[in-house]
Amino acid sequence: MKDNTSYNKDMNDLVKYKLQKKNDPFAFNMVAQMILDESLHAHQIKRYKEKIDEALEKRDEASFMKLTDEYLRFLG
Repeated sequence: MKDNTSYNKDMNDLVKYKLQKKNDPFAFNMVAQMILDESLHAHQIKRYKEKIDEALEKRDEASFMKLTDEYLRFLG
């Protein structure tokens, strides 16, 4: 019969580590903030692209130039 004690100990340590990390408020807050930031960033990109497309359809050069400049600054 194979000795699985070291494997079981490693698994128990891993489970304990994951449970400890799950309950870490700092880690939770950081992950939540990252998700919110990424979502907001994606929304802003979508909004800029829609507004730029509208300016193109309307042939509004001033709005197009303003929006593309803002968009490029946003992308940094």
